[in-house]
Amino acid sequence: MIKKADAEHMDAEKFFSETYDEARSRFLEAARLAGARINHYDNPVARGPGGLPLSLDTAWFGPADATTVLLNTCGTHGAEGYAGSAAQLAWMTTCGPQDLPRDTAALLVHAVNPFGFAWGLRATENNVDINRNFLDHAAPHPENELYEELHSFLCPKSLDEASMHKMLAAGAHFVERHGQWALEDAMSRGQYTHPDGYHFGGHAPEWSNTTIRDIVKSELAQALRVGFIDWHSGPAGDGELIHLCFSKPDSAEFARAAHWWGRDALDPKTINAMWGSRRPSRRGIMFWGLEEQLAPHAQFAGAVIEFRSAQQKVNPAKAIRASVLERWLRFESGLDAPEAEQYFAEIREDYAPHRKSWHVNVIRNALECYRTTLIGMSEWNRESLRAAD
Repeated sequence: MIKKADAEHMDAEKFFSETYDEARSRFLEAARLAGARINHYDNPVARGPGGLPLSLDTAWFGPADATTVLLNTCGTHGAEGYAGSAAQLAWMTTCGPQDLPRDTAALLVHAVNPFGFAWGLRATENNVDINRNFLDHAAPHPENELYEELHSFLCPKSLDEASMHKMLAAGAHFVERHGQWALEDAMSRGQYTHPDGYHFGGHAPEWSNTTIRDIVKSELAQALRVGFIDWHSGPAGDGELIHLCFSKPDSAEFARAAHWWGRDALDPKTINAMWGSRRPSRRGIMFWGLEEQLAPHAQFAGAVIEFRSAQQKVNPAKAIRASVLERWLRFESGLDAPEAEQYFAEIREDYAPHRKSWHVNVIRNALECYRTTLIGMSEWNRESLRAAD
């Protein structure tokens, strides 16, 4: 039986780390103590602060030949890795590996994008948004017609008051002509023309992309059913979950995810209300890339799941400040600029705040999500066995 964890009576803060290096060490130690099979994938080119070596690590729990597997990733958007890492640590050290359903395994992937995690940035060492990178780079890249206009004013050389005022005025003019949603969509859907811009999808598969694909190829070759949770954070709130299922709404895969987490949780109305606006469109996300890779031999169901984390911002400048700061640190000042420590701290508060209530809600909601997902996967396994009889 998969027990319901009592997050109210545990010290949720103890699962959260202050740095990527600490989070990685704790993940590996917890996995070892829980009896996992552990693998390391070292990034050959990127380094963290102070020349820190970077690695994507995996922990396999359950039967080696399991045909039903939960694939759980974190740190796809590096700076967002703290909540997902804490969730994985809590699962491994409380109700997790011991409560895996029969014939079901779990593959935990820690720090898909270790460069971003280590530095406190969302994108990779090449400024690539991994969740825009999973597409065919030999084919023409998707167009983003309005991004060119945005890039011209959303990339200031200076962050002084005059530059910010100029940027906001240009943004207001853009909204007058195209609408607020058009600005949000053009900025975040993914673009493939400006390597120094926002949500750049890259011109080739990133190391994180090819590494996770290699892991899926080797570790899930025997899988017939793969459940997927990709932990993220960012939208305004206090640890509540936003379930972003990218399966087709009329598909069996979407219906399965809705059965696990509730159809209301996957309803666009619910998601938009929790997101704070209509969600932008997406290109090249990891969900679709892995779903396509597994399609020849395995069914795939799951979601990108966001922990709401940022404080509500009504000022447009504050709403995009974390993104502007990341780009400025990368391309205008350098990651070792005098202002860097302060700006990295600001970025982190959007994705991994230090509020106790956030810590408690993240761990409570994560453990409950693991529980309901694994119950659903156990049912999925039994359904498949009955159908085969």
